[in-house]
Amino acid sequence: MAEQSGVHNVMRGTAEYVLQIGHVHGDVTVHLPPAADPVERAASALARSIRVQWAAELNAWDLTSAEPLSVRWTANWPTALRSTAHGDRITTVVDDFLGLHHRRLVVLGGPGAGKSTLAVLLTLELTDRCLSARRARHDGEGGDARPVPVPVVLTLESWDPYREHFHVWLARRITEEHPGLPPVDGRHPAARLVQDRRILPVLDGLDELPEHRRSLVVREIDRALGEQDAVVLTSRTREYRTGEEAGAAIGRAAVMEAQPVGLAEATGYLLRSAAPQVRRNWKLLLDAVDQQPDGPIAQALTSPLMIWLARRGFGARPADPLDLLRRPFLSREAVESHLLDLIIPAVFPQQPHAPDRLHAPRQWNARRSGHWLAYLAGRLSARRTTELAWWDLHRTALVRAAMLPALLLVCLVLSEVASTGVGWFAAGQADRSVFGGKGFHAWGLELALSGGLLHGMAVWIAVEAWFGFKRGQPRRRTNPFRIGAALRSAGRAASVGRALKASAVIVVPATLFTFVVSGAYDPRPYVVMIVCSTVLAPLLMVTLAAPSDTEDASTPDEVLASERTAAWLSVCTVAVLIGIGQGAHGWYREGEGTFEAGTARAVAGWFGASAMLLLMSLWSRWLLAKGCLALAGRVPWSLMEFLRDAYHGGLLQRSGGVYRFRHLRLQEHLAARTGNIAPRAPQQQAPWQPPPPRTHPAPRTPPSPAFAGAAAPGFREVLAEAERAPLSSLKNWTVHTDEHIFRAEGRGRRVALGHWPVVMFFAVMTVIRSGVNGNWLPALMGLLFWCCFGTLIMVVAYLLPPQRQELCMTTAYLEFRVGRGRARLAWADVQDVAVRKFIRRKWDTKLYALHVRPHPGAPQPARSFRSGDGWFMVLPLSTSEVAPPDLAAALRRFAGARWRPPVDFATPRSPHVTIHNEISGQAHAGGVIQAGSVHGDITDGRPDPRGAGRDPGDG
Repeated sequence: MAEQSGVHNVMRGTAEYVLQIGHVHGDVTVHLPPAADPVERAASALARSIRVQWAAELNAWDLTSAEPLSVRWTANWPTALRSTAHGDRITTVVDDFLGLHHRRLVVLGGPGAGKSTLAVLLTLELTDRCLSARRARHDGEGGDARPVPVPVVLTLESWDPYREHFHVWLARRITEEHPGLPPVDGRHPAARLVQDRRILPVLDGLDELPEHRRSLVVREIDRALGEQDAVVLTSRTREYRTGEEAGAAIGRAAVMEAQPVGLAEATGYLLRSAAPQVRRNWKLLLDAVDQQPDGPIAQALTSPLMIWLARRGFGARPADPLDLLRRPFLSREAVESHLLDLIIPAVFPQQPHAPDRLHAPRQWNARRSGHWLAYLAGRLSARRTTELAWWDLHRTALVRAAMLPALLLVCLVLSEVASTGVGWFAAGQADRSVFGGKGFHAWGLELALSGGLLHGMAVWIAVEAWFGFKRGQPRRRTNPFRIGAALRSAGRAASVGRALKASAVIVVPATLFTFVVSGAYDPRPYVVMIVCSTVLAPLLMVTLAAPSDTEDASTPDEVLASERTAAWLSVCTVAVLIGIGQGAHGWYREGEGTFEAGTARAVAGWFGASAMLLLMSLWSRWLLAKGCLALAGRVPWSLMEFLRDAYHGGLLQRSGGVYRFRHLRLQEHLAARTGNIAPRAPQQQAPWQPPPPRTHPAPRTPPSPAFAGAAAPGFREVLAEAERAPLSSLKNWTVHTDEHIFRAEGRGRRVALGHWPVVMFFAVMTVIRSGVNGNWLPALMGLLFWCCFGTLIMVVAYLLPPQRQELCMTTAYLEFRVGRGRARLAWADVQDVAVRKFIRRKWDTKLYALHVRPHPGAPQPARSFRSGDGWFMVLPLSTSEVAPPDLAAALRRFAGARWRPPVDFATPRSPHVTIHNEISGQAHAGGVIQAGSVHGDITDGRPDPRGAGRDPGDG
């Protein structure tokens, strides 16, 4: 009947099960869809991860709860598409962008104009398009000829164009932030996605870079872009236009520039989004602002950032919008500063939260929260970065000074615990003769403890070699209980060369030791030690350190939790294996082996390995840094919880396991409280013109009380100020300079600093080895010995005959000499000149020197000048990144645009704000009062008796 009725069932689509009811006559044909391409699968996984990440960021910024603010953008498309766009029509912008032949876009605007918000909205829309296109291709509906690239938002401050190509850096950042993407050909797909043009880098923070780096970064990006490469770059207008005038611009790129928000749009948005209890006061304020469209409040409300700050700051009582009318604001900057001050009390209110809230934030004191955030912002500004990484908090003078006392305290605690445990173990034995009546020190545990320390150090070095010596860079770890997945992840993260280096760290010492003891001792304890400490312990440590296989982006809390888990697992597993290897010498000792002696050795070896693995972990450094800073009152004890609440309140954003202030203007404002930087001048302000040169010395004026709370400059800044003296003023140096030549000759003594990390490493090992064993006098004597040994190396290096150093520059060439080495380069062969650290044979000397980088293919100096990454040392300078003023002036004259001057340490830390007050007219009250300290001259231009204006330069 079925054949006569001609029933023919066809099913198209995606289904897990298909049921056919009735009798089946004939064949059943199943056409399965083709297997997904690995690159396509990896791109889709990356797009989903980025979609989830930045949707959460947009929600944390409080941009999804209210009606969006309409921001007008002026677009300069290479083709005749559209000339204007609005922030609430993001689909139109994406359509125009994807329709470009060269998908390159530069987003410009003033501070707080909404550039980052537009970049995130573009990212979310493009990820939706990317995923929709993949679903369409999977369902057989075809797709565009040009696939939609996956947008990846990155900050430019982590890229050093001198060290990495743009595409290499892009692949590395994707690998670090998304370690668990589906592999392609057995490896992480980041490099393949970049190679196949499936990535759209959305680059933020160009204006946050130092001035001398911006043009170089833009040039290197433009040079790396191919015909089909896409990019989105955001920057403040003035910074990008300045580089563009110097020839640093993204070629064939469309440009979108934010326009100021109209007063009508701003007032309408604030009224629509205002809470009912404060809407009446908002109406009164905005009516008053409408009557003064050129007033400071109206000018401040042209920025989307200030509009958001006003909405959040006056969102609920007791904050009152009418407070803006009660205060006599004289300028737009004063209004903006007031709005920036309001955001912290708004984010950390004193009212209790709803009891049924799922993740209710903790109640923080607003004043103390502002103090903590100001310290963190000042620290970031002092280090010239915007990324707040928890694993970098120990890089402060306070924490480094506390490291040695903390180490001694840890050793004391471990010693007491070990002594108590051994005494308890000895008291429970029937035969006390094995202890010799001397307790803990009678077992010869010092050798076992030292063995545990050495094996723990060897395992740590082997793991670092396996993963490329990325010390100080944490990552979210894989699940160690999934051994197969963890080993596969560790294998993908390594290379053949790194694996051989890691094996050599373990195998070579073990082999030599085996040859030494073979035939002379019982081989059983050494076999156990080699199997446990040389094979199983490194293998397990590599498994624990393997990067995560999840596709989601890492968050700071997840990275910290992963490091904490890995530290404790290494103590409970890796250190135990090392301890078993040490205990075998007591269990299998010929004629004297006992269970008690072996167990005691195992415990001692476990203590030594645990101390080494814990102290080398980033989690222990984080605990020390948080404890020291919290005791000093600079951060709260629950720092990660505080940062998490600040993130949910919209003050911070998360990117790749680090926090960043949501806006650079907020970081600068908070940092100015600590005196680390002066507030950046607003973009609308005209450039300040310096006064005429003084012909008389200005009297010293005592500092103003307003600056009394400014932070004192750090040791590095003081040292840099001392080393900023001209070359001509230094002893044994002669300098001749004119418009045609600059010649400097002198003799410099060697300053040896690069050995101190190794010396201090052995000093710490000595303290741990003796301190855990309870021998405090040998511990202190060992510390003193290593410190004296390091000082002796410095003294011997300084007492060696001084090196002859010469530097000669003309308009045609650069010639230099250090010791017996001499080189000469034509300026046409030199690409860049900069002050950077001198790296001798991959060893950081801790010294800065003047360097040159020749063009590819140009003649190069001798190997003795080589400093790595294509740079060559020209002239040793000092321990700080500074250049003598006469040398810097000569480089500006002869090297021209090749010279990349270092950032001046004194400038960002100056607490002084340049104020230029001017009064026009006559003061009939009898005088003009200038409040505060006066730095410089006061020019009084009085009218002469004839009525003509007197020239201020006349006296």
